[in-house]
Amino acid sequence: MLLTYRNNGVQRGIYTLYSVRNTSTTPENKFQQPPNPTKISCDMVGPPDPVSNLRKIIFKKAATETQLEKKYRELRTEVQEWNQTFWTLHNSRFFKERENYLKNNLPEGKSNLTADEMSVFYKAFLDKNWKIHINYNIEWYKKNVTLLGLAIKVKFRQLFRIKDK
Repeated sequence: MLLTYRNNGVQRGIYTLYSVRNTSTTPENKFQQPPNPTKISCDMVGPPDPVSNLRKIIFKKAATETQLEKKYRELRTEVQEWNQTFWTLHNSRFFKERENYLKNNLPEGKSNLTADEMSVFYKAFLDKNWKIHINYNIEWYKKNVTLLGLAIKVKFRQLFRIKDK
């Protein structure tokens, strides 16, 4: 399924890798290939990943893409993959540790813990992973500043129609 919409005159797209409404297990309904970047008319946004909660973006590859535009698109993809890897590992670790906490702290006869009881786990998890989060944020800021610099260069060249040498 492919949806496109306009926002402030800019065309945006959303694609799905699977059909949410169709629960059939046949291969053609269970998985649909992501769009080809050379054949789409705009960037396409996919559904949230079940573990990382991030939405994959397929960045449009222009037919007349300059070297700078290619570098920018590839770096955006690389940063997206880095982000996906980090949050998949982090959230997997979180779910596993939460499950262990529940297994070890759930009294007999209860099906779940209260928010106050779970807050002990959440605080402990955040305290244990604070250094990982700080390092992630530092790297994320560095990558985004680099992307911002490239985006400004690309837009500047497009605005003044500067060609690659």
